[in-house]
Amino acid sequence: MATIVLVCAAGVSGTFLARRIAPSLPGVDFVVTTEHALEDALTGADAVLIAAQLASAEESIRLRAAPRPVAVLPADAMTPAGSILAVDAVDALVQSLTEPPHQRSTDHV
Repeated sequence: MATIVLVCAAGVSGTFLARRIAPSLPGVDFVVTTEHALEDALTGADAVLIAAQLASAEESIRLRAAPRPVAVLPADAMTPAGSILAVDAVDALVQSLTEPPHQRSTDHV
């Protein structure tokens, strides 16, 4: 079981996305948070996924979430039709958890 923190602007769109894609990812638990409440959500988290609208905060979030892997969702992932993009991004992030830390890369997500 992997716990992914999904960071979005207000928590609403992230909650909708997590509920929409959770059935396709039975081995993943989601914790939805805002950028401002990130530290509170990191306890027990394996990785962090950033909503596209917060892409400009990626470096700051990476520093705060270290050593956990971090990825940014594609902008289309937050749309109803983009659920498959979100599932693919989460799947890639979860797969990165099995890589040794020095080989982890989420640049392709």
